[in-house]
Amino acid sequence: MADIVINKKTYEHHFFRGAVVGASKQLETKVSGGGGGGGTYRGTGYQAPVSISSTTVTHDMIHLADEDGKEKALRLQNWDLAVREGHQLTAIWLVKKGKSKGPYVAIHNHTLDSTDYDERTLAKMHRTLWILLASLAVLFLPVLGWGLKFIVMVAGIVYWWYQGVSGRRELIASRKLLQMAGV
Repeated sequence: MADIVINKKTYEHHFFRGAVVGASKQLETKVSGGGGGGGTYRGTGYQAPVSISSTTVTHDMIHLADEDGKEKALRLQNWDLAVREGHQLTAIWLVKKGKSKGPYVAIHNHTLDSTDYDERTLAKMHRTLWILLASLAVLFLPVLGWGLKFIVMVAGIVYWWYQGVSGRRELIASRKLLQMAGV
């Protein structure tokens, strides 16, 4: 186990390499809707528009066994991995110092020579919360006009988003996560 520093925070780098001994995939669809109310009065009326939306979550359950027979179950959401029994995988997860568990951030399939990343989690690790809070705090400064407040706030939010995206891209391009796992 080695340490990696991301955005001035130290994470313990963990990995497990093994053969897939079992794999299953389930899809969960969540549907929500609203609207449709209305009324009539003396032959006239109205009806509110109906809105319906759905989201689908992919659940992967992958069981790995290493050369010594030690097993690990990977429970992943929205990874949608292409694996089958016999494939060799390395699962990589990061645990923030002082914590006992952390998210999976990369899965490398040695059989297919492909790597999947949890890009959303990696971007979140690279973002600094104080930049977002400072951008929103600008709204409460009495000396700035509303136009300037809006520009500063939007610039701060865009920088906060870019910080995550660029940090994630650099980490993936460096292959540091994979190298630390011996991949």
